Amino acid sequence: MSEMTKNRENIRLLTRAGLLCAVLCVLAIISIPTGAVPFTLGLVGVYLCGMLLPPVYAIGSVLAYLAIGVIGVPVFSGMQSGPGVLFGVTGGFLWAYPVMAWLIAMARTKIKANTYIGKFLRSFLAAAVSLVFCYAFGAGWFSVYLKCDVATALAKAVIPFIGFDLCKAILASLISLRVQK
Repeated sequence: MSEMTKNRENIRLLTRAGLLCAVLCVLAIISIPTGAVPFTLGLVGVYLCGMLLPPVYAIGSVLAYLAIGVIGVPVFSGMQSGPGVLFGVTGGFLWAYPVMAWLIAMARTKIKANTYIGKFLRSFLAAAVSLVFCYAFGAGWFSVYLKCDVATALAKAVIPFIGFDLCKAILASLISLRVQK
């Protein structure tokens, strides 16, 4: 591969990472307050980063989103911003986002699929597995932050969202397959 081809590919991937960061910024502010943890579309953006980018770019795109929010741009749920959000009650879920994107991207690069259904299942299952990490880290943080037991954290911050988050994984899988065409 020539140097010019490598540069073009890097520019293409950086552009895609920037666009997906912007998509994540927009989707994450769309939220419905439901108690301590809001219902948000941010996970769709995280899933898409993992499904449409190589692992390093996926992590970079999500870290850029977190950095944008920390410096004061209102891109977190409910148009919040600042470091207080990352260290607040839902901070554990946000900290899990880069790892989720990496897990999904790694699954996409390591697990080969040739059919539409195979590619869909690979994306969906990778998103579902990453969601387990998000729930574990987020509920753990939630439990420590609110000084409650894990069962209470799961009841308030995980169980009500499982169905919705799996639907988001289906949506992101379908979108990513369409975009990849």
